[in-house]
Amino acid sequence: MAHLSRIPLAPLRDGARRLLRSPQAMHAAVLGAVAYHPDAGRTLWRLDGDSRHRPYLYAVTQVAPDWTALVEQAGWVVDDPNAKPVVADYGQLLAQLQPGQAYGFRLTASPVETSRAPQKPTKAQADHIAAATGGKVRAFRMGHRTAHHQLAWFTNRVKGYGFEIREVPDSVPAAPSILPLIAPAADQEPVLDVRVTARDRCQFTKNDTGSTTGSTTVTITTATYEGTLTVTDPVALARTLLTGIGPAKAYGCGLLTLAPTQ
Repeated sequence: MAHLSRIPLAPLRDGARRLLRSPQAMHAAVLGAVAYHPDAGRTLWRLDGDSRHRPYLYAVTQVAPDWTALVEQAGWVVDDPNAKPVVADYGQLLAQLQPGQAYGFRLTASPVETSRAPQKPTKAQADHIAAATGGKVRAFRMGHRTAHHQLAWFTNRVKGYGFEIREVPDSVPAAPSILPLIAPAADQEPVLDVRVTARDRCQFTKNDTGSTTGSTTVTITTATYEGTLTVTDPVALARTLLTGIGPAKAYGCGLLTLAPTQ
């Protein structure tokens, strides 16, 4: 039975600082909450840092989690219900999904494209291309860096996820966005209620037994999307909520969450 958790983090604690700056450390901490299960299944997580003074960790687990260790390391020590983790039965929400329902949503994803011939290859990519035999070069996964391409990456693939993005009524101005505002042409398609509210690019080193150096540099480009959606296929949307969207799920990407909307 799936569960949705929200854990408030205390950003001034040393343990929280380590988790907040390291996707690897956060991934390990999230997995630690379900480590006692022999088959925990896929786990998704997302860090929401709208306020740097009150960041929240959201997680979807296929089994009941135990956040005791994470709270002891990075949570608040005050005796306040708002400072405690909240764990909800996710099955109740999934069972209520119906075609035509509207929800607000948030998603942090890693919008990428694949190419065998990057225009500006990194040193590692150039070395791999040079070492390839018979012209067989594996496709490289590269992150979209502009807000325009990041938005297009998301809007072009939503149909397979069980929802569609709602249109902004003509009488309602579009929500603020980090995207440049451009007046639509008269024959332009309707404006969709989705915006990129945050963008980031993080880089870290992880141990890799398959590498000659013993470590690999990982670079992840992320974008946070917010807007409103309409349910088109409840079964497909439930699957999306449980399995995530896009790559880099181990490092805080892919978790789509819904919220009631008027």
